[in-house]
Amino acid sequence: MMKGGLLLYVFERHLIWVLLAVLALFGLTVQGFTNPQNLLNVLWAAAPLGCMVLGLFLVLLIKEVDLSLESTFAFGPTVAIVAMQNWLPDLIGPVTAAILTPIIGLVVGGAAGLFAVTLRVNAFLVTLATLLLMRGVVIWLIPEGIYYLPSEYTYLGEQRFFGIPIAIFVWLALYLVAYALIERHRLGKEIYAIGNNEEAAFVAGVKVKRTKILCFAIAGFAAALGGMLEVGRLQSVVADLGQGSILMVFAGTILGGTSLSGGVGRLSGVFGAVIVIAVIENLMNLIGIEPSIRQMVFGLVLLVAIWLASLQDRIALRAAR
Repeated sequence: MMKGGLLLYVFERHLIWVLLAVLALFGLTVQGFTNPQNLLNVLWAAAPLGCMVLGLFLVLLIKEVDLSLESTFAFGPTVAIVAMQNWLPDLIGPVTAAILTPIIGLVVGGAAGLFAVTLRVNAFLVTLATLLLMRGVVIWLIPEGIYYLPSEYTYLGEQRFFGIPIAIFVWLALYLVAYALIERHRLGKEIYAIGNNEEAAFVAGVKVKRTKILCFAIAGFAAALGGMLEVGRLQSVVADLGQGSILMVFAGTILGGTSLSGGVGRLSGVFGAVIVIAVIENLMNLIGIEPSIRQMVFGLVLLVAIWLASLQDRIALRAAR
């Protein structure tokens, strides 16, 4: 009985860490995987994706969806850099542009949430439209990309502190702040309450509309910040930055145990899922798997994530009974 209860607890709450342990054991057989520099590179590459996953995690908790995060990922850095170099070069320097980047994400995320919530329009359709709109603006602004960016702008995504990429520290700090808000602050309780039963949350005094808009805004902030980290890592901003990544963002969020039906999910789970995805990609690079095969592997990862999420929901429901 105790063994069954332990297995149930592990599967329901900590399955992602079991999967990560299995991948790590497999990695021991792959040459170069355990090299400290390689492991740091895995986390470095995971940081931008982790920012977007955090944003989608918050939106899914309130039983909504945001498809536009992959475009916000590119839109924030693009607008800030173009403003710095072309529009207002005398007013906006590299440091100001770096500060402006996540603020742009905050504004566009909040605007999408405001449109969806106040007009009671399906968030899926609203964010699909904003995804296309922002990507079109990015392509119009930088059709050929922008290279040789100032080091002050790329600092967080490029530089290292005692050999560790600063982007990793930014990612961890973002998750620590999110943990404080979700687990230790009233906002977190309100978010879970809305996801579980929006009407009951409203009756209990939760300001549903304000909280929902705030979640969309934070998601946009996190996505644009992730985009800036990626721009620093790549030393450039290009029109297709982050294009198609929303699929992996969904995979990471769902694989981490977040329910599409709202109100269910743990920050530690999505954090572990981001590392799992980064490790899978790294292992495929080390083994030398072709890009076309990688697409199939990640498609299978998404299918497994959906299956596990469904299975976890059923187990949680059975445990509650």
